[in-house]
Amino acid sequence: MGEKMKNAPVYFAIAQARHNPVLRLGSYAADIQDRMRKVGYPDFKKGVSMAFNLMPQIGDTSQPQNPPVVEQVERLMFFSTDNTKGFIVEQNALSFQTTEYDTFETFADEFIKGLGIVHECVTLAHSERIGLRYLDAIVPPNGEAGLADYLVPGVLGLSSKLPDEVQVSHSFTETHIRTAECVVLARTIIQAGPLGFPMDLQPIGVNIAERFKSINGVHAIVDTDASIEGRHLFELDAIKLQLKMLRSGIGMAFDAIVTPTAVAAWKK
Repeated sequence: MGEKMKNAPVYFAIAQARHNPVLRLGSYAADIQDRMRKVGYPDFKKGVSMAFNLMPQIGDTSQPQNPPVVEQVERLMFFSTDNTKGFIVEQNALSFQTTEYDTFETFADEFIKGLGIVHECVTLAHSERIGLRYLDAIVPPNGEAGLADYLVPGVLGLSSKLPDEVQVSHSFTETHIRTAECVVLARTIIQAGPLGFPMDLQPIGVNIAERFKSINGVHAIVDTDASIEGRHLFELDAIKLQLKMLRSGIGMAFDAIVTPTAVAAWKK
């Protein structure tokens, strides 16, 4: 995943920075929109997301606690004209997502650009969490039989041990990794049917590339998710450095999942 591949398997990538809350986000919408429009994100939408407030009651602990309160959270969304990339700005987070991944350097620079625009408008104080996540579609040319050539045995599940006449409709493996810099969650899903998304991650406002829309059959999804948590003064250079650490952790996990045969095929 380091150098650009001619047929790279990445079909979705997202980076996110969680920061101190900006409750009056809507009052900055015009300033943020004007800057986003000028750097290639003219498609602007407003929306809301639902969140649960689980804060405990303060007072007599013998009294029954109120149920969680559902709150509406304001969301500003900025997309490119072709809807292949976009920013989601919320009261306490900014996310950048793309379905046309080029290289990490290009992706990281674009994320920092958008984060810088929001910082210019609202003056953020600190970051709480930096996250990076990739979804890769593993589709060998010879179908299900080729998965053993593209993925290491440890993520293939029981497929290789079962009789040929037995069909496996779904296989899932998950590994939690902790490095000196970050935490990585690496998942591999093998399934039949059209290419999709994990239940906890759905793209907002972006279109999947045409070459991935045609996938319909047995395939694997490699889902690598890395994060660094901790409160730090808001500095773009420091956040970009953290992003590089996350990329290194994801690369380590990805390289442990796929085979040299797969990498060679993606470079052709």
